[in-house]
Amino acid sequence: MATFASKFNKVGFGIDTSNFEYIKLADIFNSKDNGGNDVVHPINGIFVHASKNGLGDSPVIIDADAKKLVNLPSHMTETAREILADSEAVEAIKNGKVGYTIYEYESHGKKCYSISFVDL
Repeated sequence: MATFASKFNKVGFGIDTSNFEYIKLADIFNSKDNGGNDVVHPINGIFVHASKNGLGDSPVIIDADAKKLVNLPSHMTETAREILADSEAVEAIKNGKVGYTIYEYESHGKKCYSISFVDL
């Protein structure tokens, strides 16, 4: 059972993201160097960006090597919160044992992108 402190203290990954740029999954998927659905990308951290404009909170992956903050689709917000609430999952990320691949799908007549987690 998680302690009260571990359950409710904000999770940090010790990465200074102040100079990182936000990027969309579509831009990574369609890039020449890192594109496609078979490329495994590292997850160095994850957080949920609280919305101030009423559009809803959005999950974000930290990619420290690329200095990017990768926007995830809103349907992954609850998954991101579950990861952050799970101390073993957070430790796996901190220890470099988690990555992701990007896949493309169609919804309501438009191309969309999401991820699958990968054990490293």
